[in-house]
Amino acid sequence: MPKSFPTVLLSVLWLWLGGGGNVLAQLDLRLETPKSSYLQYAAIPVIVHLKNLGGSPLELRERDGKPWMEMIVQSIDGLLIRAERPLSPPEITLRPGEEKTLPLDLAPHFLVREPGAYRVRASALLPSGQSLLTEPLPFLVGRGEVLWTQPRGEGKDRRIFSILRFYEDPNLGIYLRVEVPGQNQVFPSHRLGPYLPLGNPTAEFDGDNHLFLLYALAPGQHRLTVVNQDGRVLREEDRQETLEKPRLVRSPDGQIDVQGGTVILPSHLREKLSTLQGRSGTAPAAP
Repeated sequence: MPKSFPTVLLSVLWLWLGGGGNVLAQLDLRLETPKSSYLQYAAIPVIVHLKNLGGSPLELRERDGKPWMEMIVQSIDGLLIRAERPLSPPEITLRPGEEKTLPLDLAPHFLVREPGAYRVRASALLPSGQSLLTEPLPFLVGRGEVLWTQPRGEGKDRRIFSILRFYEDPNLGIYLRVEVPGQNQVFPSHRLGPYLPLGNPTAEFDGDNHLFLLYALAPGQHRLTVVNQDGRVLREEDRQETLEKPRLVRSPDGQIDVQGGTVILPSHLREKLSTLQGRSGTAPAAP
């Protein structure tokens, strides 16, 4: 991935006054993106950092029907990307010196669909009626590599399920995408987790048309993800290899299950189980 697009934190120090001058702004407005590149049709997270630099409270809210903050997205050659859905930031009050963050996802609001380089800016409307504009924050959108794909159904309801891997400098991520070509619809690409390219993932549909996916996360560790027809996650579990590597097995009635390996409980469940064992007197004795 080109090093010219690192994870960046951009801030605004100056406020443009309509009367023709520059003064130091009361609001420090910063944009941050966790990664430099994102998969096509996937979430594009942006974190807005806010800090009140003044000596009095600062109220950021809608004024005269106009939101206090808007996002401006352009292609790298300056083409303005049309907003698909208006952004409605919540009202925020900052005490003097107070900092807050506001996480956003650009994908539902802007038609950033074509692979390429883009940039985003934030424009904030202050109580005085003056505007604050950040410097451009760059990011990339890429296609990814298809590892598996399969159509399901017929006619306008026919769906295409695809598993893709995407380079996330310096690692790989694995994603699921569901498309409905007859309705010109693509559901948001869902990141399933990190991906270790030790063979392709395995995929099976059960009798209820739920898709079961099994793939490697790390050496000796696998993840099972079950999704519905829209790609929404219904079940997820991680398994550690033992003498037998985890695999998907279909029963005679069409149901899918996993055999092999042991389930890795999430840390909060392990802590809860340990507490219950301690109360019941079954916890192992301390050394």
